[in-house]
Amino acid sequence: MKIIYATGNVGKKNQVQEFLKYNNYNVELITLKDIGFNEEIEENRRNL
Repeated sequence: MKIIYATGNVGKKNQVQEFLKYNNYNVELITLKDIGFNEEIEENRRNL
C-alpha cells in the first residue's frame, strides 16, 4: 500500500517510514514532491 504523506520534510518522512517498517506495516510513504506537487501549503489552525 502507498500513502501520500503531506510533508516536504524528508527527515519526517524517513522517521515515519522507519516506524511503519519497525511495526511490520507494509506501507510505502510518498511525499508531495514525489508526485510533482510543489506548491506551498499554508499551515494554520483552520487546516488542522
